[in-house]
Amino acid sequence: MHGISRLFRIDHEVLPSAAQQRLIKVRAALILGEWLGIGLLAVVLDARLPLLSLALILGLHVVLNGVAWFRLRAGGAALTELALQLAVDAACIGALVYLTGGYANPFISLLLVPLILAAVTLPPWHAWGMAVWVGTLYTLLMRFYHPLQIQVSAEAAVDMHLSGMWLNFLLTAALVAAFAGRQAASLRRRDAELAQEREQRLRDEQLFALGLQAATAAHDLATPMMSVRITLDELRRDYSGDDELDQPLALLSGQVARMQMVLQRLGDSARARGEKSGPPLPVQAWLERTLEHWGLMWPQARVQLEMEEALPMLEDDPALEAVLIVLLNNAAQAGPDSIRLRVCHDNAGLSLEVINATEAREGSRHSGKTEGWGVGLALARAALERMGGRLEIGETAAGGVNARIVLPLTPAAGA
Repeated sequence: MHGISRLFRIDHEVLPSAAQQRLIKVRAALILGEWLGIGLLAVVLDARLPLLSLALILGLHVVLNGVAWFRLRAGGAALTELALQLAVDAACIGALVYLTGGYANPFISLLLVPLILAAVTLPPWHAWGMAVWVGTLYTLLMRFYHPLQIQVSAEAAVDMHLSGMWLNFLLTAALVAAFAGRQAASLRRRDAELAQEREQRLRDEQLFALGLQAATAAHDLATPMMSVRITLDELRRDYSGDDELDQPLALLSGQVARMQMVLQRLGDSARARGEKSGPPLPVQAWLERTLEHWGLMWPQARVQLEMEEALPMLEDDPALEAVLIVLLNNAAQAGPDSIRLRVCHDNAGLSLEVINATEAREGSRHSGKTEGWGVGLALARAALERMGGRLEIGETAAGGVNARIVLPLTPAAGA
């Protein structure tokens, strides 16, 4: 029962339209070759042929290929229907060979063309069925055929047969190369797309696992962090005026407040997951808001902002804000007093460069990135790829790091 249902599903599977178009073109080339072959026998070799019967068969072949074209325009044919079309092609070739000498006709090997097309495009059981069909036709043509009457000597007949075999080989090779080569290229292109999709899915799964761990950590740390803050507030009250403890306790309270802000941001991001981007904002307004949020975590950092005039509108995407904050965090870790944020745009899109002129640490210079990169960089790259952008990392002349975000501009954003 399972095998029957599987065959039923295959029967209703539809071949991609590009592959069906190639099939129709190859069959059209095959029909043209049949016309040329009949013309060669009738005009050049002055063979006695049943021209009316041959013309009817060729006309039927043309009509059937036209039906295949209209079926493609209507949505495409199922695999079983394509197999029947190729079987009819083989029958037409067999009928032509039957009227032009049978198995002695060198063009009988054109029966291999429908078989090759079936083997390349259809499931194996269709290809085996086609092999049985063309084998049966060839066997029948060995016994039943109309002899070809040509007024030539025996030596000339042998030469003509060999020349016909040569011409038939070239025609078959050209048809197979034209179709199978394009089909193989399509398969390679599809395999590459599938591999890219698998990599993207794997990357998304890894990012989802990281996001889940981050959300879990933020939830688990919220309560103990609040307890630490309450304890520190009590200690500051108890030891108020103590010169030795007042400054360290104030520093600890500031660091705890900063960690709470990070945890709150993680929670806000988790709650906002799946929400659409906000309305477009001017780039300057978006940057000022982002830098204000980031400055709460790095109050000691200083950012020199450089912007072009007449910048386009920018979609208010939380993911883009998170990417820029990741880059600013890494730049601040390398040197909070030497950060430049440069914004410009051209035909390639909007460019945001986070530049830190501080010389990179010796241990990280060999890797071409400052400390702190890793998971954050992977998250930033993945987020930008989902937005159609990219992240470029380079070194400055002083040995610092230049992280460049490039975003494509939509027509609405560029207006």
